[in-house]
Amino acid sequence: IQFLYFIAQMKLNLASPSNGTVKQFEIHDDILRRVNLVDYRLGNDVDGAIFGDEYKGYTFRLQGGSDKEGFPMVHGVMASARVALLLKRGTVGFQSFRGKAGERRKKSIRGCILNADVAVINAVIVANGEKPIEGLTDVSVPRRLGPKRASNIRKVMNLTAQDDVRKFLVRRKVSKAGKKDRFKAARVQRVVDSNVKARHAAKAKANLTRLQKSAEERREYLSLISGQRMASRQRKNATLHRQKVAQEAAFTKAGAPKTAAAKKTVKK
Repeated sequence: IQFLYFIAQMKLNLASPSNGTVKQFEIHDDILRRVNLVDYRLGNDVDGAIFGDEYKGYTFRLQGGSDKEGFPMVHGVMASARVALLLKRGTVGFQSFRGKAGERRKKSIRGCILNADVAVINAVIVANGEKPIEGLTDVSVPRRLGPKRASNIRKVMNLTAQDDVRKFLVRRKVSKAGKKDRFKAARVQRVVDSNVKARHAAKAKANLTRLQKSAEERREYLSLISGQRMASRQRKNATLHRQKVAQEAAFTKAGAPKTAAAKKTVKK
């Protein structure tokens, strides 16, 4: 009788921000048995040697991962197993298009503590080691697109606030068969020029005008209400006065009422 043993493997997604490269590696189960994975969790900086001798000297920062069924690991969930939590729309494990605004659902996710059930680990190289990793640290992939936001362009190009960021854009060459080569650049976002300043000034002036108009209308309304209330009180007082005068006139015309003694004499 022959027995087939399937050795489990874990995939390690490594990213090198300085080189702009990403590569996936497979970690054999024999290497993982030498390490207690429960001692590590997302956000920790770990020694690369725990994943193999070829990563000796490297420092990795654990960023994320998922288990064998595809459930993602979530920062802040201090558990090594899968748990069911009430998640709001747009968080990890509950995609935005699957729910309505303000809706919450109970979803299964995996905690941030590593375990043998984790199938994929995402990590970023923090410090390089002794030997370069083939296809990851020995090559450099330039950025196809440069920064687009004005503040990021100033940061990359070391510009001041007085410099025109539109003159320092990263342009890429576009070549098509039978056509002349041309260069394309991104449209700068959040750049403050004379048009933007004029638009902000016009908006501020419109807001001030609207507030002044609202205050004037409020004063007119309060004045109108005050006048109406005063006129109403005057009409009411005049009515009460007329009623009182009419009662006094009726009382005078009828004469003084008879006393009790006079009433008894009349009865006898």
